[in-house]
Amino acid sequence: MQNAFTIDVEDWYQSMDFDIEVKKWGKYEDRIERNIDVLLEILSSNNVKATFFVLGYIAKFHPEMVRKIQKEGHEIGSHGYSHRLVYKQTKSLFREDIKKAKQIVEDITGNEVNLFRASCWSISKKTLWALNILEEEGFICDSSIQPFKTKLSGISGAPNFPYHPIVEGKKLDILEYPPMALNFCGIMMPFAGGLYLRCSPKSLLKFSLNRINRKIPGVIYTHPWELDLDQPRLSVLPITKFMHYYKINTTRGKIEYLLKEFDFTTLGSIIKGKDYPYSKI
Repeated sequence: MQNAFTIDVEDWYQSMDFDIEVKKWGKYEDRIERNIDVLLEILSSNNVKATFFVLGYIAKFHPEMVRKIQKEGHEIGSHGYSHRLVYKQTKSLFREDIKKAKQIVEDITGNEVNLFRASCWSISKKTLWALNILEEEGFICDSSIQPFKTKLSGISGAPNFPYHPIVEGKKLDILEYPPMALNFCGIMMPFAGGLYLRCSPKSLLKFSLNRINRKIPGVIYTHPWELDLDQPRLSVLPITKFMHYYKINTTRGKIEYLLKEFDFTTLGSIIKGKDYPYSKI
């Protein structure tokens, strides 16, 4: 079974771990291109095509990098423009943000952008209206709803499989493809990317993805800065330091391990031509 490998294309200072305002981003060292080059080399050496959810802000200032990703045969999706949490935006601001990001990337690539992932999986129970807006703006697949609750995001009890959402009784055509988690005695155990992947030993990653693959293709994700051991170290609270920097020295090895142990492709390839159920959230 093929799984989807995905990358949220954002620079280290744009991480919600730090929550730095957009107007201050220009003060920080730009490291995105070198980190994308590392990921492209890893993917090439393992003959894997991936889905890159590109931040509109990044695409605006690094159009050649986006073209390079496209030239190497990878899929381009949208990560919004300004990396703001969905539940901190109004409906009109959210629509404006995703339209701006979509247009920038489409102008660079010449291709339609129809896959989306919100910052920090931040479509919440109170912001399911975002799915309607995404569908109206031409997106066919969203990957923004975690089937477990965290401080920043997630919906406890949301489906842990790909589905067409039913929101307020309305069946939507857009497909929701959540990040992977295992259900252990009613407790959702995430493993598919970010800090969860960095904390998990390789044996647990293999076991977990094999379990998921009994029923569906899995979705693995990472961020370019998670492979950057030389990125600046900000003076932050211990919890923030843990969330952002903990075990980033293990990211590359775990990604390369998964790419060798499992078959990966783009998210668009995974969902193409498939039928999925409708489900309430």
